[in-house]
This record gives sequence, structure tokens and C-alpha cells, in this order.
Amino acid sequence: MSSSQTATPKCSSPALEDSSVAAGMKKLSRTKAPMVKRERVSPSRGGDSVGLSVVASQGCGEVCQGCHDVIADRFLLRVNSRSWHQTCLRCCVCQLALDRQPSCFIREHNVYCKTDYTRNFGARCAKCCRSIGAADWVRRARDRVYHLACFACDACKRQLSTGEEFALHDNRVLCKQHYLESIEGGATSNDENTDGEGSQRKSKRVRTTFTDEQLQVLQANFQIDSNPDSQDLERIAQLTGLSKRVTQVWFQNSRARQKKHMSSKKHQQ
Repeated sequence: MSSSQTATPKCSSPALEDSSVAAGMKKLSRTKAPMVKRERVSPSRGGDSVGLSVVASQGCGEVCQGCHDVIADRFLLRVNSRSWHQTCLRCCVCQLALDRQPSCFIREHNVYCKTDYTRNFGARCAKCCRSIGAADWVRRARDRVYHLACFACDACKRQLSTGEEFALHDNRVLCKQHYLESIEGGATSNDENTDGEGSQRKSKRVRTTFTDEQLQVLQANFQIDSNPDSQDLERIAQLTGLSKRVTQVWFQNSRARQKKHMSSKKHQQ
């Protein structure tokens, strides 16, 4: 079959990730690939957050849900229609007094402050398994949530950019190139070039891969200063164990992605 007759498959939608290659290729050609998006996620789950109110005791022998003694104080705390001594309402993990907090979290009859609730029950990154804060920007792939720095192709370790096509295949995040390679059996014919005198391998640029720890250090420093000077680049390179040049290129690429995202956001408005 000539190159003009060869159909190029499109990147898989996660819903089709279990298709056989033969049937899947036909389906994928009509399927729009998911696009990388950036959004925020709330760490709390609906229904667990409840408000607190200080009310005057009616003197009718209400029982504290914490110590189970009768409340004889002038004022009491009302939480979810239940009564507490003001000194008894505490986080079950850190014992922080919650009487001056606007709300608390209740799960399975246990009371939590916001910090401990988020740590125990909040959203977690599907890659590093660490907590995701309410102010964190995230990526989503089906029902999975990722830190920006953690959302990278599992094959080449490249961090995926907003607007880029990707696939969730066998629970692995893949960029478009490596997804297509995976469903085609990992063909590598393009890696070699044959001429009249023999075969020689094409020169290919070696792609730098980053560990999760390196990406977290780079991302944290990028949020502080997206364009560090030479001295800061040297410091960050030492922290990550990367060369100064690789660190500099990562910051350049990240600034380009940020600029592209901001430009796309302006056009959408």
C-alpha cells in the first residue's frame, strides 16, 4: 500500500482504550482524542463540610456529643443539629479546638479540621498519591486527577501541555505519539535510514526524562519565579541533580507553555 493510501489513526479516547488493534484503529479514526485541560479541584467532598453556630443554651438538659455530659453553659455549639460544649468540639486527629472555625468536617461521626480532612479524604494525585489542595491547578484523565507536574507521558516522561492530545491506555497516560506506537506494536522503522552503501541509524535527539521528585522541585520553583537568573538556575540544578542547561531548557519550555495557555484563554474570552 502506498503512503498516500495509508490511514493514520487518531489518538484514542479513554473510552476506547480496551479495543483490539484492528477494530480499534477503525473506531479511533472517527473519535476525537481528549485534550489536556487545566482546572482547579476542591479537596472536600460534598456533604462532609458543616457550618458551626454558637447559640444560647435553652437550659433543657441538652447533652454534649463530645463528652456526653449535660450542657450547663450559657452558650453551646450547634453542629448538624447536634450540641457540643464549646471546648469539646475538636479535630479527632490533631485535637485543634474548632469553636472559632466557620466550619468543620464530619465523616462517620468523626470531626475533622479542614487540614486533616483534606489530608485523609481529599483529592489525591493519581501519579504521586499526594494530596491536592483547593488552590492547586490539576489535570484530569477520566476519573483520575493529577498535579500539573505529574501529568506526563509514561513512555517519554514529557510533561503534557494544555490543548495537547493524550490517551489513557492500560491505566497509563500517553502522549499521542507513544499511544499510536503502542497500538501499532511499537514500530520503530523510522529510527533507521538505509542508503545505497548500507544502513546507518538516523541521529536522534536524546530526550531528557525527569523523576517525580525532580518535576516537583522544578514546578515549585517555577511558581516562585518563572524566569530565574543564572545563580538560581545553578541552585535548582543542584537540587534536582540535573545539568544547568537541562534546567534552563525546562524553564524555557514551561514559560512557552504558560504563554500559550494564557493566549488561548484570552481568545476564549
